[in-house]
Amino acid sequence: MMPEKNQPRSRKRKQRGSEMLEFTLVILPALMFLFLLLDVAWAVYSRATLQYAVAQGVRYAVTSQTIGALGQKDSIRTVVQQSAFGRLGANSSAPAWANIQVHFYLPDGTDVSNTVGGNGQHNGVYPLVQVSVENLSQRTFLPTIRMPGLGTLSPIVMAARGWDRMEASPPTGPPAL
Repeated sequence: MMPEKNQPRSRKRKQRGSEMLEFTLVILPALMFLFLLLDVAWAVYSRATLQYAVAQGVRYAVTSQTIGALGQKDSIRTVVQQSAFGRLGANSSAPAWANIQVHFYLPDGTDVSNTVGGNGQHNGVYPLVQVSVENLSQRTFLPTIRMPGLGTLSPIVMAARGWDRMEASPPTGPPAL
């Protein structure tokens, strides 16, 4: 039998490295949970940003205004892109505008987006405007890990839509007093 004063030293020698193992076993799940939390928060932020941008586009669309020499659809797309806080590629217009859709519908469901004056009055009725951002892909923060049976993590695909009824075009000329 060992003397009592040598027993703590012997126990320390047997437990050498256990702190590192315990740290590793705790830190890996903690990091995975942190990345999952960041992914969910970023997805919620991105979705809310897209919905806000679409709402601003619809608010702008119902006024029938245009920006400079742009047509009405391109003006609406510009407003949506500017309201998206950089989520729709403000520096490169072509890829971002491919995701922004603007359509005009009559109350019976007829799409008049591509007709001449499609956003104007039809038999005394102004059309409905639909502004949407479709198929916006977002990569996850969680490192892509190949696990048997799980494959790799795929990007999150988002969409946002907004509708409203068009109003009469703003009057041209000086305001009436």
